Amino acid sequence: MIAIIDYNAGNLRSIEKAVELYSNNVVITNNIETILSADKVILPGVGNFEKAMEHLLIAQKYNNEEISLKDCIVNVINNNIPFLGICLGMQLLLDKSEECKNNNSGLGIIKGNVLKFRNVNKIPHMGWNTVSIVKDTPLFNGINNNEYFYFVHSYFVSPTNNNDILGLCEYGDNFTCALNKNNIYATQFHPEKSGKVGLKLIENFVELI
Repeated sequence: MIAIIDYNAGNLRSIEKAVELYSNNVVITNNIETILSADKVILPGVGNFEKAMEHLLIAQKYNNEEISLKDCIVNVINNNIPFLGICLGMQLLLDKSEECKNNNSGLGIIKGNVLKFRNVNKIPHMGWNTVSIVKDTPLFNGINNNEYFYFVHSYFVSPTNNNDILGLCEYGDNFTCALNKNNIYATQFHPEKSGKVGLKLIENFVELI
């Protein structure tokens, strides 16, 4: 089963439809037990970093304990289950974001910060742009370097460890647009909106062992 985490951050149906092309067992859920029993987990999302974290911190009853979706995601990753963050779902993996006015803490799973674009002509960065692959992983199997993917975002991730960088994109300056750390994969672009090449990436994720 592939679980797509529902935390009121939108864009769920489009990613579900894309994953269903390669799997007949896909569920959109915020249920802790269901997510922890999944073979693979996807954290999608569009919207505000701070609001998203508020939803991820809401506690649920699980095995007579109080556990949040944040705790659940940490458990998924610690259990070596393949995990894919998309757009805001990627940004949330880092320590903190400039988007937040108050509590700017993220999941803290990948060290680094989320920064707002500066010195660019237009925000958000929206539309098609090429991705330079800088690390060999199964997620990009069969995908050529500098293929076009679809972006829409005003903030970008700046990881502390360069070894976590999977892909780069240029908008004003080069910025990190894909991450990989062990069983964690993440993209700033939307593969579900990126045509055949994006669907190939989703297929690669579904086929991860």
